Amino acid sequence: MSSTIKDVAKMAGVSISTVSKFINGGNVLEENRQQIENAIAALNYQVNTVARGMKTRKTMSVGVLIPSLSDYYGVSILSFIDQELYANGYSMIICDYNQGDPTGASDKINFLINKQIDGIIMQPMNVRQEDIDRATKADVPIVFIDMDYPTVSCDSVTIDNVDIAYRITKHLIDNGHKKIGFIGGTQGFNTTDDRVAGYRKAHDEAGLSVDPELIYLENVSEESGYTAMVRFMQKKDRPTAVFASGNDLTCGAVMYINEKKIVIPDELSFVGFENQTIARVYNPTLTIGIQPIRKIGQTAVRLLLERMKEEYNGDPRNIRLKAVIDFGASVKKIK
Repeated sequence: MSSTIKDVAKMAGVSISTVSKFINGGNVLEENRQQIENAIAALNYQVNTVARGMKTRKTMSVGVLIPSLSDYYGVSILSFIDQELYANGYSMIICDYNQGDPTGASDKINFLINKQIDGIIMQPMNVRQEDIDRATKADVPIVFIDMDYPTVSCDSVTIDNVDIAYRITKHLIDNGHKKIGFIGGTQGFNTTDDRVAGYRKAHDEAGLSVDPELIYLENVSEESGYTAMVRFMQKKDRPTAVFASGNDLTCGAVMYINEKKIVIPDELSFVGFENQTIARVYNPTLTIGIQPIRKIGQTAVRLLLERMKEEYNGDPRNIRLKAVIDFGASVKKIK
C-alpha cells in the first residue's frame, strides 16, 4: 500500500497542512523541512504532480532555452539547473536553437508557452525582444543566464565579464606580453562587448595601444577559434600571447596550435576559457578563466522560483557573479 500525505505528516511530526505547503513550494521552517524530506524519503512517498498541478493551476515544469546542447557551458548548466529544479519538485523541458536563426528561438518559445510551463530560464543569444515579450505577456516569468537583456524587465544571472577579461589580460601583460591576440564571440552581444572592454582596460591601464588586427570577433564556434589563430599567426608581427574568451573558441584555437605543432608556452603563451577538460589533459596544463556554472544555475532557479511563487514581484535583479582564473603552465614570462 502506497504512503499518503497523512503518513508523511505523522512521521515528520507536523500537520498535514505543513506537509502540503512544503510540497506546493511554500516556505516552512528549516527544521520542519528536514523532517518532511526525511519522512518522504523513508516512506518513498510519491507526489502526484498532475493532481498537484490541477490544484495549483501549475504544470510544475520549467522551460530551459539555450543556443547549443553540444558545448561545455550548455551541458554543464543544464545539469545544475535540473538538480535544483528537481529538488524543488519541478521538471525541466529542454529546448535548444540555432543562434544564427532568430525564428528558431521564436518557435521554441511558442512551444514552451503552449506547454503552459510555469517559467523559463533562457540564454538569450540573438533572441528577439518581441518573442520574449510574448512570453512575459503570457505571465511566464523569465530569468536570463550568461547575458542580460537591458531592454527587457527580467531577472538575470551573469558573470562580471569586464573583470575576468581584464584580469586575464593583465596577467599576460604582467608577464611581459605586449602583443596579445583576443578571440571573442559576436560583436554586439553584451558578453562579448564586456570581455573586449576588459581586454582594452588592461591595455589602457598599462599604457599599451591595442592593435585592431589582434581582436577577432565572430560567432562562438571551434571554426572561429581556428580561423582567428590562422589570422594571428599569418601576421608579420605575430602576437606573443593569445586569449580565447570562450569554450568552443578555446577548442578551435588549440586545434590549430596542435596542428601547427606550436610549443606552448615557449613559442606562444595561451589562455583559454571555460574548458576545464582540455585544460587538464593538455600538456602543459592551460591557464583558463572559469565561470561559476553551478552557482549560476542554482541562482537562476532561485530567482525563478521566487517569481513563480510570487515571493518577489519587484524590479528586475541582475546578479553578477565573479569568475576565477585557474592558473596552469601555459603563460611564459618574457622580457
